[in-house]
Amino acid sequence: MFKKIKNKRGETVELKTGSALKTRMKEIAKEDKRLAVMGDSLVKEDSSLLFRSYLDAEGVTLKDAIRALGVKDIGLESVRSLYENDNTKPLFNTIIEDGIRMGFTKTGRADQLVAKTIPIDQMTYGYYTMEDPDKEELDFKLVGQAAPIPVAVIKLDDKHTIRVYKRGAGVEITDEAKSMNIDMLSLHLTLRGQRMGRTDEYLAIERLLNGYYKDGTDAAPTLGVKTANDFKLTDMWYAGQYMQDTYGFTPKLAIMNLATAERWAEQKEGNGNLIFLNELKNGQIPDLVNSKPFVSDRMPDDRIMLVDTDFALAEYEYKGLSVENDRNVKTQVEGSYASKSTDYVPFAKNARMILTLDQAR
Repeated sequence: MFKKIKNKRGETVELKTGSALKTRMKEIAKEDKRLAVMGDSLVKEDSSLLFRSYLDAEGVTLKDAIRALGVKDIGLESVRSLYENDNTKPLFNTIIEDGIRMGFTKTGRADQLVAKTIPIDQMTYGYYTMEDPDKEELDFKLVGQAAPIPVAVIKLDDKHTIRVYKRGAGVEITDEAKSMNIDMLSLHLTLRGQRMGRTDEYLAIERLLNGYYKDGTDAAPTLGVKTANDFKLTDMWYAGQYMQDTYGFTPKLAIMNLATAERWAEQKEGNGNLIFLNELKNGQIPDLVNSKPFVSDRMPDDRIMLVDTDFALAEYEYKGLSVENDRNVKTQVEGSYASKSTDYVPFAKNARMILTLDQAR
């Protein structure tokens, strides 16, 4: 057992290790509908998700748990000292997760695009839709005495299903490398998480750009510019007003690639002076009227996607980012593997609009 410590609620708790900890983690998995199916494997793999859930149940932070081990400076501990101790493997995987998550959240910007994360308890989920809210008969309007109130029906679309998939990446540490201390490992983990965060962001942008369903059910509307291939400041003003007036959504982000951002930054006044000279001097990408710029190489040339981030995209989450421990049968090397089982699906299809700079409206 760990020594007794005070939790966040001021209670004295005694954190478990070894078989007692695994038993409690297994109980926690059974209590969570989303994890019940994976419970045994998550316990076997010393999942950081279950260990964090255990700490939360006890009202204890990760720092509390580290302190309870009697470790004054976790950064100076060698990887070997935690990695090869069965009692601390769940703790080790949670430290691994922290390092990966640091890079994941620092670099990946998918969270800036998501309106809401929706927890689901199975990897397939129904696609629920509302009748077109733009229908005139559904307007918020005067209702006569005893007359029916306009009702928009939310229903299950039995022709479409949402399915999330497991995405993952890991690190394997050779026996020689286990001599490094945790601080050195954390730099490598942050770098690993950085790439994971970027690719997670790529998926979110791909879903916004192309929709989730191949039949075009959730495809974004498009709008050209006044004169094809002659992109001007007034085109961005018009697009923002058009999106609000036609679809009722307010663009908050403008997603484009770097080449398109450069075209925007080069906007000039009638006398030939740069409109955004001050922003460029300060190293800033100018706002696209009222929309913040979001530069990504996932966007094709001559395309700007205006996004109302309050309604455009939902993330369906079966299992959030966590780290498990496993042994690679082929290499006989033990590693830690980060994964998440989620996907991104457009929520309100008209809450994003694609501006086509090479086409006239």
